[in-house]
Amino acid sequence: MTVRNLEFLFRPKSIAVVFDADAQSADRASRYAEVVLRNLAGGGFAGPISRVTAKKHSLFGIGAHIHIDELEAVPDLAIICAALGDVPQIIAQLGARGTHAVIVGPSLRGKMNSSQVAEAHKAILDAARPTLTRVLGPGSGGLVVPASGLNASVASATATPGKIALVAQSTAVAAAVLDRACSKGIGFSTVLHLGASIDVDLADVLDWLAADPDTEAILVQFDAITGGRKFMSAARAAARNKPVVAIRGARVETRRSAATPFTTDDVYEAALRRAGWIRVDTLDDLFDAAEALARVRTLHGERLTILANGHGLGRIAGDALLRSGGRLATLSKDTLKQVGGVLRTRSRLSNPLALPGDITPQNWAASLAAVLADPETDAVLTVYSPSPFAPGSEVARAICEVAKTTDRNIFTCWVGGAAMLEAQQIAAANGVLSHESPEKAIAIFCGIVNYERNRELLAQMPPSVAEGFTPDIETARRIVADAIDAGTDTLPAREARRLLQAYGIDAAEYPVARSVDAALHAADEIGYPVDLTLVLTSAVEHEQVAAGLRSPADIHIAARGLRNTARRLSPGIRVSGYRLRPSAARSGSTALRIGVADDPVFGPVIFIGLSSAAGAREGALVAALPPLNRMLARDLVARSHFARAVVDKEREALESALGTALVHLSQLLTDIDGVADIELDPVHVETSGVVALDLRIRVEKRGRKLGFRRFAVRPYPQELEQIVDWRGRRLLIRPIRPEDEATLGDLLNSLDAEDSRMRFFGAMRNLPRSQLARFTQIDYDREMALVAIERGSDGVERSLGEVRAMADPDNAVADFAIVVRSEIKGQGLGRLLLASIIDYSRGRGIGELRGETLAGNLRMQHLARDLGFTLATGTDIGTIDLRLALRQHGSD
Repeated sequence: MTVRNLEFLFRPKSIAVVFDADAQSADRASRYAEVVLRNLAGGGFAGPISRVTAKKHSLFGIGAHIHIDELEAVPDLAIICAALGDVPQIIAQLGARGTHAVIVGPSLRGKMNSSQVAEAHKAILDAARPTLTRVLGPGSGGLVVPASGLNASVASATATPGKIALVAQSTAVAAAVLDRACSKGIGFSTVLHLGASIDVDLADVLDWLAADPDTEAILVQFDAITGGRKFMSAARAAARNKPVVAIRGARVETRRSAATPFTTDDVYEAALRRAGWIRVDTLDDLFDAAEALARVRTLHGERLTILANGHGLGRIAGDALLRSGGRLATLSKDTLKQVGGVLRTRSRLSNPLALPGDITPQNWAASLAAVLADPETDAVLTVYSPSPFAPGSEVARAICEVAKTTDRNIFTCWVGGAAMLEAQQIAAANGVLSHESPEKAIAIFCGIVNYERNRELLAQMPPSVAEGFTPDIETARRIVADAIDAGTDTLPAREARRLLQAYGIDAAEYPVARSVDAALHAADEIGYPVDLTLVLTSAVEHEQVAAGLRSPADIHIAARGLRNTARRLSPGIRVSGYRLRPSAARSGSTALRIGVADDPVFGPVIFIGLSSAAGAREGALVAALPPLNRMLARDLVARSHFARAVVDKEREALESALGTALVHLSQLLTDIDGVADIELDPVHVETSGVVALDLRIRVEKRGRKLGFRRFAVRPYPQELEQIVDWRGRRLLIRPIRPEDEATLGDLLNSLDAEDSRMRFFGAMRNLPRSQLARFTQIDYDREMALVAIERGSDGVERSLGEVRAMADPDNAVADFAIVVRSEIKGQGLGRLLLASIIDYSRGRGIGELRGETLAGNLRMQHLARDLGFTLATGTDIGTIDLRLALRQHGSD
C-alpha cells in the first residue's frame, strides 16, 4: 500500500486534459473531455488548465505511434480521454515529461475482448512504473476536491466544501449521493470514483483520506476488493479516528458453495466489522448516513430518551429501539417530577415520554431541556406529528434553540407529509438531525452506537504468542508434518483429535459397539438421546447419521434403516459395528458447527453455525477474521446467539467456554501453517469447555507462507519484544501498538526546536490526532515501528525513542526514520534502536534500508557510517542519502 505521489492527484497545481484525436473514438472522448474541461473551469481551479491533443502517426501505413502535443508547462495531473489501447503510450510520454498522476477516464475499449483489456491494463502499469506515475482508473468518473476548486470529473452536480469524503466504485452511485447531498446542504472534502482500480485502489485512497485534515468522515460504496491484507490495514487505519460508512452490493448472494460454508458476503460482513466500519444496506441508508455524519456529535453513551406528542408514536419508537438491541434511558425521579410540572400532569411518566396533544412549543423546549440535563440520558429522540396547538415550524425552532445549549445529540423525527417539510428544513439548517419516521431515526442512532462498539473491536491487537494457556506446539507440528510427508491431505480421526487436544480443545472418541445389543448398552452409559452411525469393515464411518434417538426401539429401527441404505448404495458392503454419541449437550445449549475455511481474498475465516446434524447446514452462520483474542471471540459468540435457550446463570459460563475454544483455534492457525481447513460438527458446549464429536482437518504444504501471514489482519508480533539494559535502565523494545498514541505524542513534544528540525526537516512537534493514529495503527507487515518503553516508578509508561521502516510493495527497499528524546540523545539509544530495525529488516528479507537526513545532522551521519550505511549527496539541496544493503543483489 502506498500514498506515494498521490498529492499530485488530490492537490495538483496544474492540470492537462489529454484528448484522443483518433477518428474511431474521437466523438466519445471529445464529449468526455468537454465535460471535464467545463467542470474544471466552473469549479474555480486556480492553476493552469490546458487541453492537449494526442494524435496517431504511422510509418508507411505500418503500425501506429501516439504523439501528444508540446506542453507549455508540465501538468501535475493529466485527465486522459482516449482509446484504452492508446493510453499506455500517452502515460509513458507524460511521465517522461514529469507528470506524476493521471486519471484515465471513459474506458473506450472498442471491440477489445477481456484478454485484450487485461493486456492493456498491464501495459498501462508498465508505462507508469518507471516514473512512479499514479493511475486512477481506467473508467474513472474522476475526482472532486471542492475546497481547492478541483472538479476533474464528469459529475453533473456541484459539490460544496465539507468534511465528508465519498469514494465509490459506481459512477451512478457517486452521482446520486452527490446530488442528494447537495439538496440537503451537505458538503464534501473529496468525491472520487475508482474505476477499474488497477493502480490507485480503495486501500490507497483510504490511506490518503485517513491523514487528510479536511476529512472527518468517509462514505464508501464498493462491490469487491482484491487484496485482503492491504485493504484491512488501510480500512482499520482510516477508522481509527474517522467514522467510515460502507454500502456493498451482492448481499443477494445467499447460497454457500461446496468449498466454503460461508458466503462472500458473510466474509465481507466480518471484515468490515473487524475494521470498525458501519455497514448499511440501501442507498437511502447511505443518504441518511451522509447527513448524520455531517451533523452528529460525539456520542456520550447508548441510553436514549424518547419524547413524542402522543402515546402511539412513542411506543413505536421505543419498540423499534428495543428490537434493534438499543437501551432506553431510566430517568431519575427528579427529572420526571420536573417534566410533570412543565406538563401540569400527575400521571405517571416514563420513557418514552408521551407529551400531551396540546403541548406548546415552549413546553416542548422545557421538557427537552429537562431530560437532556438528566445524567442517565445520553441522547434524545423527539417524535412530532402535526398538531393545531404547536405548528411544526415553531416546535422545530424551539428544539433547535435547546440544541445550542447541549453537547448531546438530538435526533428529531417529523411524521407526516408536506406539512413537515418546513420543520425538517429548519432542523437541517440548524445542524440538527432530522428524519421522516421513528424507525429511520432509531436506525441512525443504533448505527452510531454500533460504530462505537466496532471501534472497540478495531482497537484489539491479538498477540502472535499464546496467552493464558500453553499449547503443545511441537506435537501439533509433528502431526501435521507427518501427514504432509505421507501425502495425506486429511488427518486421520485419531491424529485430528490429538492435534485439537494439543491446543486444549476436547475431541471425544466413543468406542465402537460390535452389535446392536452392545449399542443399546452404550446408549445407556452415554444417556439418551443419542446419534447413531455405522462403522464399515474398512473402519470407515458411514456418512449418514441417525440423530436424536430416544429409546432402544429408536436404535433398533435406525440401525436397520442405516444398514439397508448402506447396502443399497454399496452392494456387498459389510457392517462391523455401531458408534454412538450424545445428541445434545448436557448444558442444554444448541449443538454447533465450528470451523475454519479459506477465503480467496481475506484468507482464513473462523465461523460458527448450527450443527448440520440438526439439519441446519444452510442455517444462520457468523464469521470472524483471525487472529482472535478473548474480546473478539466474545463478540463472535454473542452474534451466534447459541445459548439463548439457556438460563441466564449458565449462559455466561457457556459463552466463556466457547470463546476460549475459539481463541485456542485461532492460535492453532497462527502456529501451524500447514492447517488449511477445520470442521468440527457437531460441537457440544458445556460449562467446563467444548467437546468436538466429529471432526475433519485438512492439511497442505505451505512452503514459506507462515501461518499468520495468511491472515488479513496480522497479529501483534509479540515475539519481537525484548528487554534490554540501557545505561542501568530497564527498557522494553517492542512493536508500536494503537494505544501508544499518547506516548508517541509525548515523545514528539519532548523534542527541542533543533531536534524537531533535524527529524522532520522543519518545525513539527505537535502532530494532529489523525497522524498519530496513522503512526500507531500499522499492519506489522510492510511497516514496522519499534519503540523503547520505560515504565516509571508510578507505573506510567514513557517512550524514549522510536524507529520505523516502511517497505515498498516489492520488499526491495524500506525507508527508515528514527527519533530519540532530546534530553537523552548521544547516549546510545539511537544506535540500539537503529540496530534493532536493521536486524528486523534483514530478517524480513528487505533488500535495502534507505534514509535521508539534513547535511547539518552530523550525529546521524556518524551513526549511519558506524552501522555500515553509505552516504551520498541527496537529490534535495542540503540533504544526505543514507543506504544500507541488507542482501546481495539477486538473492532471495
